[in-house]
Amino acid sequence: MREQRITGDMSIPDIVKRYPGTRAVLDRYGLKGCGGPEGPRESLRWFARLHGVPLDRLLRELNEAARRPQPTSLDVRPSLADTIYRPFFLAGLTTVLTLGCLWGAINLFFIGRHQDFGGVDYSWTLAHGHAMVFGFVGLFIMGFAYQAFPRFKHTTLWGPRLALFSLPLMAGGIGLQAVAHLLAPRSPYLFLGLTAGALQLIAVIIFATVIRRTMQRAHKPEPHDRFIAAALGWFVLAAMANPIIFWLFESATTREQFLFRVATFNIPYRDAQLLGIAVVMILGVSLRYLPHAYGLREPSTGWRAFLFWGVNGAILVGIVSFLTGMLTGRREAMMIQELAGVILFAVALGMPRQFRLFRPVPESERDRGLKFIRAAYGWFIVAMAMLVLVPVYNLGIYQPLTGASVPFSHAFFGAYRHALTVGFIMMMIVGVSSKVVPTLAGVEVRRAASLWPTFWLLNLGNALRVSTEIATDFTPAAYVIMSVSGFIEVAGLGLWAYDLVGHIRAGWRLERAAPPVAAITEHPFHLTLQTKVAEVIERYPQTLDVFLRHGFTALGNPVLRRTMARAVTLEQACRREGVDATVLLAELRQVIDAAATGRSSSSKAWPV
Repeated sequence: MREQRITGDMSIPDIVKRYPGTRAVLDRYGLKGCGGPEGPRESLRWFARLHGVPLDRLLRELNEAARRPQPTSLDVRPSLADTIYRPFFLAGLTTVLTLGCLWGAINLFFIGRHQDFGGVDYSWTLAHGHAMVFGFVGLFIMGFAYQAFPRFKHTTLWGPRLALFSLPLMAGGIGLQAVAHLLAPRSPYLFLGLTAGALQLIAVIIFATVIRRTMQRAHKPEPHDRFIAAALGWFVLAAMANPIIFWLFESATTREQFLFRVATFNIPYRDAQLLGIAVVMILGVSLRYLPHAYGLREPSTGWRAFLFWGVNGAILVGIVSFLTGMLTGRREAMMIQELAGVILFAVALGMPRQFRLFRPVPESERDRGLKFIRAAYGWFIVAMAMLVLVPVYNLGIYQPLTGASVPFSHAFFGAYRHALTVGFIMMMIVGVSSKVVPTLAGVEVRRAASLWPTFWLLNLGNALRVSTEIATDFTPAAYVIMSVSGFIEVAGLGLWAYDLVGHIRAGWRLERAAPPVAAITEHPFHLTLQTKVAEVIERYPQTLDVFLRHGFTALGNPVLRRTMARAVTLEQACRREGVDATVLLAELRQVIDAAATGRSSSSKAWPV
């Protein structure tokens, strides 16, 4: 039986450093561009689980590669497809901290100051809502999909330049639409709004096309694929409806016409955006991501089928029944919505149970993102329960206690929407990105900042917003607390954005610090006692075994190899550790000679 040099518990950086030839195997299964030149600070077992490759097959291929003569250097410079998530995430952060959450907090402040939900121009509310859904949520979905889906499928992104082109189209369209909302009804608001809608539609079509072609070229069907396809369909549908909705809302000539159009079309349009795009995408990604990233339970086949047909069917039935009821005046059609709400509530209750999400997780599987994901699914249950209770609240509480002529509370429905957007959708984005971005940057997630302040600020702000918004139906005093809740959320998002940008910059620095191929091969290498330790390991990664065997345990840390080892010569290192320099030099030369002549030094009984 052949010697197993590589095991599932070894870290990816250690494997790549010791056996550079294994990098090609790992890249084939989705490592390329992830974690810098050496890969993420995770075990091989975790990598195999996340990328959906059987561990025994991966170990077999890696050990075969490790037995072959190892290259003396690697060109691991990332391509555009490897880092495409960065500009999308940065654009999403910029949007949420300007037109998105910050603008929403300002709107909320003026609503609280006037103690009236009509205290701000509705065009402001429309611009803020659109920037949150298409700008923040949409850009993060696009960036994550471009980056992660090819790796899930063990393939490469189709048309990366075309994919990147969708970013300026989407961002430009969102900014232009915000300007159009602010100008309305002054010219040229309609031209700008329709142009903005066209730009965003083109961006979404490009996004859907790139993802579809990427998944097709992989020939690797998975249960979550149809959720991705459905979410893409909802995205295209919402993008097609966007300019129409803009025209309907902003071109109304009378107040009565405006109120009818908003009451008729706003709810189904937002359902297509929030439930169709965001919720369906999150549920699909959860099926693929959560069991693999955290070792959670795989949902059953029957549940996955119910989840897909139930959620998409409920959204479609809810939209059609609401529009039918509003346009025909038949209330019984609108009551069908309640059935759709019950199905979505059942989904919200069942998802954590299927994953066993709230059960204790081994210490090795915990990280700073898990608490956000658990909180998100908690808020999902709250939001869907509120959706089911809308008619109960309107008819049984709101109208009897307030004497309102119309049995519909804008405050309660707005609170439900906020529980869904900030509580579930935003919390999931924060949780997943808090794990994915450091991993891609080569930072060990468990050693990154815990983000507890972000966690408490987001949950506190959301809880205050939801509860006090409902309370405004009964007491004006609730407006005061509600008016500041948005700024609490903005503070939490600001801390998260600072952390995320820091990790993206860390990835940039790591890539720049990686030695180019020319620097390794362009001149002969002469090993002397004055040679720097880092130079030996960078040119001949196989020598790391020799250093570790002689007690240079600090070199097991990739950070120290790139920092301290660059300043220390072999002579200085041997003196500090009390190692015989002559013996070390001889063994290093033996390994280097073997690499230079194409012979494997694995015949030596050196532990790995």
